[in-house]
Amino acid sequence: MSDFSEVLPDILDLSGISWKEILERLYAVFQEDFKRQHARHDGIQVLYDSRILPDGQGKEEGFWHVISTTDRETKERLIDYRRAERLPWAKSMMEQHNIPQFRVFDYDTGRKDQGIRRYICLADYSYVLILKRKKRRFFWITAYYIEKQWRRDKVAKRYNNRVRE
Repeated sequence: MSDFSEVLPDILDLSGISWKEILERLYAVFQEDFKRQHARHDGIQVLYDSRILPDGQGKEEGFWHVISTTDRETKERLIDYRRAERLPWAKSMMEQHNIPQFRVFDYDTGRKDQGIRRYICLADYSYVLILKRKKRRFFWITAYYIEKQWRRDKVAKRYNNRVRE
């Protein structure tokens, strides 16, 4: 993997601590980077899903979307450690995106309900943020780590087929 340490904060060390401590660390980052003051992308405010569902442990849906995955069978949210430990990268990538280490592009999903999505990726496509433009703001859909090369290639293909101005 390429070295992005010059442009991104350290990933969080989530090993050897309890679930409660993991959640506290992650939520502290989320609060600092996204709740206290909204992140901005291209000078435009970035919002997230602020709904708090009954099973959300008092945390916003937007938070859960960027640290966990949903089990297909049980529909239960499960922590995705690779995704979660990179949470400190999200705001940095949104705000300092015009650098060679990142790929930023719009991709038309072809689906009316999804429309055009803004991708902010590491140049090796190992970590991806997805935003959607909503009037005069961006809405943060998700962020995730990509381990498998074929999945990185899929995002690279989207970059090659991006919306061009």
